[in-house]
Amino acid sequence: DEETTSKFSRLRLISFFCIGFFVACLVAGLEYCHEKQIIHRDIKPENLVIDDDGYVRITDFGIARIWRPENAQDTSGTPGYMAPEVMCRQNHTVSVDYFAVGVMAYECMFGRRPYVGKSRKEIRDHILSKQVQIKKGEVPRGWSIEAADFVNKMIQRKPQNRLGNGGSDEVKNHPWLRDFPW
Repeated sequence: DEETTSKFSRLRLISFFCIGFFVACLVAGLEYCHEKQIIHRDIKPENLVIDDDGYVRITDFGIARIWRPENAQDTSGTPGYMAPEVMCRQNHTVSVDYFAVGVMAYECMFGRRPYVGKSRKEIRDHILSKQVQIKKGEVPRGWSIEAADFVNKMIQRKPQNRLGNGGSDEVKNHPWLRDFPW
């Protein structure tokens, strides 16, 4: 909902290190799910909680599915965070969850999602019309080029080009996260 999204976008005021920690925790949680062949399919701020020690916990597995090659009919999710292959009713892999991580990281950087619209169709049309790409001169103060590169690679429209399509190690070894004590 709008209130949760607004609160979440205020995270951009939190230190760059804290956002990196937040993303790393989310990646670690997804790695666990994906090792069990579970695609969450609805990663968004409302489905995350932060425990007393500051770790991110993934909640609401109501529309999660065990991955199977023929899953084009599984199109549930929240449009602003949904990968284009899900919106377009194509077969998809665990990389759809990484797309949503990229959307949230973008939201932390800029205070808005990269693809917007008033309806599922408008969001889908926005995604299909243009690949959002953070340019070097657009990186907000306090953020690194590596963080922008991470986001750019996570929000790739084509899953074969998306960071995480080759597994969680690909994500964990990105320069922005590689020094995190996994």
